Amino acid sequence: MRAAAGVAPGGRSAAARVVSTGRPSLRRDLPFRRIAVVLTGGGAMGAYEVGVLQALENAGIKPAIVAGVSVGAMNAVLWVAHHFRTAPLASIWSGLTPDKIGMRRGALAMRTIGAFLVLVALAQALLALAGSHQTSLARWITRRAPESDLWSELLDVVAWLLVAAVGVAMGRLAPFADEWLARRGTPPSPERLQRWFGIVLLVWALIHLATWGFGVPWPHRFSATVLLLASVAWLAHQPDRAGRWTRAVLQRLLPETRGRALWTNETRRRLLGRLLRMGDVRAITKGDPHLLISACVVDTGHMCYFVNWPHPTADFRERIGETLGEVAVMRSPREIVEAAIASSAVPGVFEPVRILGREFVDGGVFSNQPLRVMLADGADAILAVLVAPSAGPPPLPRELGTIGLGARLLELANWRDLQAELRSLPPEWTREPKGAAAARVCVVEPREALPGGMYGFDPSSARDLMERGLEDAWEALGRAGWLEGGVEPAEAAERS
Repeated sequence: MRAAAGVAPGGRSAAARVVSTGRPSLRRDLPFRRIAVVLTGGGAMGAYEVGVLQALENAGIKPAIVAGVSVGAMNAVLWVAHHFRTAPLASIWSGLTPDKIGMRRGALAMRTIGAFLVLVALAQALLALAGSHQTSLARWITRRAPESDLWSELLDVVAWLLVAAVGVAMGRLAPFADEWLARRGTPPSPERLQRWFGIVLLVWALIHLATWGFGVPWPHRFSATVLLLASVAWLAHQPDRAGRWTRAVLQRLLPETRGRALWTNETRRRLLGRLLRMGDVRAITKGDPHLLISACVVDTGHMCYFVNWPHPTADFRERIGETLGEVAVMRSPREIVEAAIASSAVPGVFEPVRILGREFVDGGVFSNQPLRVMLADGADAILAVLVAPSAGPPPLPRELGTIGLGARLLELANWRDLQAELRSLPPEWTREPKGAAAARVCVVEPREALPGGMYGFDPSSARDLMERGLEDAWEALGRAGWLEGGVEPAEAAERS
């Protein structure tokens, strides 16, 4: 840390500067010179981090290292670009809504409905042609409609009822099928199944064409429907050019991300670029303070740490490599924007970000708080901002569906990762002061689960979260022994 514990320009210490404003101040004897601030991910709960940063600004803390993951990466970049001033971030979050970051639900619904209408219309057009005697060869040869239309329609009804019965039977017989397949030993290869499936489709298609062409009673509409769906599925699984073409056509009918996520990253990219230009873009590229953004590499599973200083040491790279990580240097504002967008590309929500031929997703997938990386960069104290209590995982909901269970497992993984990070720190890196000595680790966290969740972007909620973050930050700073005199949290928040 430079200005907080050192001497500010003009000969006055940062602590003295803060005291003159009547706000809580840092201890004058705080020994730390390289404080690292770690901002974690949490979507809309990133507004809580802005409240914490407000307390750090008021206390005069100017960290030597700022690390961000996911939404924390966005906050970190903007905080550094505005020279640790929090007012611009508070203004941004006070007006942030889902559509401003690209989560346009109306547009998503329109694209999805549009793709559905295209598929249904094309399918119905084909079925009307191939599933009706009115368009059969017999109609054009004899110049009259076949008399078997009624029988074909009745057979259609019977066929669909049989499909429903088969569906019920499959659901009930599934456990027995598992046991039977297990007793059979090695299952047939996918290539062999694909080949036999193609033969069955070909025979079925020949029967359909023969009965359709000569007006023979047959469930033509049912048959055409099954043939259409099964043929598309068969083609889509082919490894050759026909399969690639089929998959490309299907992807073009999906939303703008071609089925890789719900939304693209363009809106967030433009937003972050515009907000950066409102600050000082040189502040994020000069390497002072160190800016570190983490994202997950899709092809290797490694964590990539994007850094803004030009020459990371060999020791730093080696220590990152020990944790299955890698280092990439960001040399321009554009590269920093791309790194922040990659770090916040939540899988399934935003599409992966391609940087130098490789794809990256949200860094919080595997590591939401890179504490050990801060030690590798020479930090002598860490202030970590969490958006969920660290004492235990979030409360278990009363009911968990498939999606809810997946979200729960992600919460547990993040909590376990946090505990592993905290326990991996050296013994002297504790969260509690030892006598008169301040704690090396200051963790700012809410007392209970924050309202709104990851995707609850709402101006009123953001203001509430910022107030909570401000109050919790003063409490955490006092608890860690970083403040002068032991100011009560409520009093500190009021003074801010």
